[in-house]
Amino acid sequence: MAASPRSPLSMLRPGAIKEHYDDFAWVYQTYWGEHIHHGLFLTGEESAQVAQENLLRRCAALAEVARGSTVADVGCGHGGTARFLAREYGCHVEGLTISETQWMMARESAKSFCGPGSLKFDLADAEHFQFAPFHFDVVWNMESSEHFFDKARYFRKVAETLKAGGRLLLAAWTGSMRKHVVREIAATFLCPGLLTAQEYAELIQDAGLRVTAHDEAGPRVAKTWDLCAEHARSAKAVLRMLPKRYRDFAEGIALMREGYRSGDLNYSIFAAKK
Repeated sequence: MAASPRSPLSMLRPGAIKEHYDDFAWVYQTYWGEHIHHGLFLTGEESAQVAQENLLRRCAALAEVARGSTVADVGCGHGGTARFLAREYGCHVEGLTISETQWMMARESAKSFCGPGSLKFDLADAEHFQFAPFHFDVVWNMESSEHFFDKARYFRKVAETLKAGGRLLLAAWTGSMRKHVVREIAATFLCPGLLTAQEYAELIQDAGLRVTAHDEAGPRVAKTWDLCAEHARSAKAVLRMLPKRYRDFAEGIALMREGYRSGDLNYSIFAAKK
């Protein structure tokens, strides 16, 4: 793999990912809403929230999430997906986030949760978290693995914590780091390195899991970033007054749109079974 002047792994300093999600928690909640992830646009006319729930239902179906499942939501943000799984599927969800701000927001929202499932949130770095062996029915990774430094080791931990017959759900930005726009996206959004769908599949299988479903959803999620661009345009006056890191993030929206338009960036969904 050719080195880049903006090699994300060499530029990413310890603590940067945590600091980002602490600093940007209010941005994500204001502009993304309850869920901090892409939306799946089936008609193109859906609201962002409906599209995000479309994606959750699609992922739950691929992973065969059963009612009452015990779920680890790894990279849970401020808890929107955990609440959805607990409410819609009666799951008992343990959410992990590296951000103390997100953790406090998730815990606060859980106080008013009323549904058939249950919620628990931990402040933890998933790469170093000690998962209990044979504990979860489902490990749910939605747009969090991009931030992991040692993905192979992480998937081995997933295999160890899943019960027999347990499932992994992985939804991730994918693309080759040989592509300039993919390297730029990785550097801008604090990803040590993005992987191709094939590379993810190999790591999952090497960890002892069997891939049962694979969906390439890039064209159906790309509108997410068109909506983000609209938000950024409407907030241009505010952005000028904010620190540079917020302006840099807004400029990254154009990179995401370019990546999806060119096809160099995709959105891959995997389900795998132990």
